[in-house]
Amino acid sequence: MLLLSPIFGADNVPVQIRVFTTLALASALTFLIRPGVGEVPQNMYVLVMSIGHEIVAGMLIGAMLSLVLQAAQMAGAFVDLQLGLSLSQVLNPIDGVSVSIIGQFKFMLAMIIFLEIDAHHVMLQAFVHSYHAMPAPTFAMLPSIETSFVGLITQLSLVALQIAAPVAAVSLVVDAALGVIGKAVPQMQVFMVGMPAKIGVGMIAAAVALPALVNGVQYGVDLGASALSHTFQTHAR
Repeated sequence: MLLLSPIFGADNVPVQIRVFTTLALASALTFLIRPGVGEVPQNMYVLVMSIGHEIVAGMLIGAMLSLVLQAAQMAGAFVDLQLGLSLSQVLNPIDGVSVSIIGQFKFMLAMIIFLEIDAHHVMLQAFVHSYHAMPAPTFAMLPSIETSFVGLITQLSLVALQIAAPVAAVSLVVDAALGVIGKAVPQMQVFMVGMPAKIGVGMIAAAVALPALVNGVQYGVDLGASALSHTFQTHAR
C-alpha cells in the first residue's frame, strides 16, 4: 500500500524511511486488525495465497488514492497546454518523471491538500477495513476491479477538466479576441503580442480558480474511497 500510495511511496523518500514507516504502521495496527486476519496458514499454498491477498489489497488502496494526485497533475498539464507552457518541463521528485510547470505546481499543492484534509487517514482506515470486507482474491474479482478502476479514472478525468475549466474558458476568449484583432489589424504581430497576454490572463484565472483544486481533491478522495468500498464489498463473503 505504501509503495503505491501518494507521498509515502515517493521516489525521493529514502528507503530507510519507507521501511521504518511500514514497520511503525504495521506494529501500531497489528492488534487492531488481528481479529480479521484469521488463523495461521498450515501449508505453503495457503501462505502464498494469503501473501497474494495482502499484495492485491495494498495495491488497490495505494493505487486508487494516488490517482487523485494524478488528476490534479492532469489538470495542470491541461492548463499548460492551453497557455502554451507545455514545452517547459521540470522534474517531479515524487514520481521521478518530467512534467509541465503548472502540472507540477498543482501536483505539489494537491499533495499538501491531501494531507490537510486527512486523506492519509482515509488510506489507513481502508487498510483496516480491508481485513473485514475484502474476500480472498480470485479471478472472479477481476471484472469488479476493472470496473472500479475504469470508473474512477473516468470520474477523476472529469474532475481534472473541471479544475482546468476556468483557465480553458479564459484561453478560448483570448484566442477569439486575438483572431478578431488579427483580422482587423493584419500588420500587427498577433503571436508576439498575444502569447504574453494569454499567459498573463491565464495565470490570473488560474490563481482565482485555485479553490476549485481543494474541492477537486476532496471530491477525488471521496471517489477513491467509494471505489475501494465497492471493490471490497462486491465479492465479500
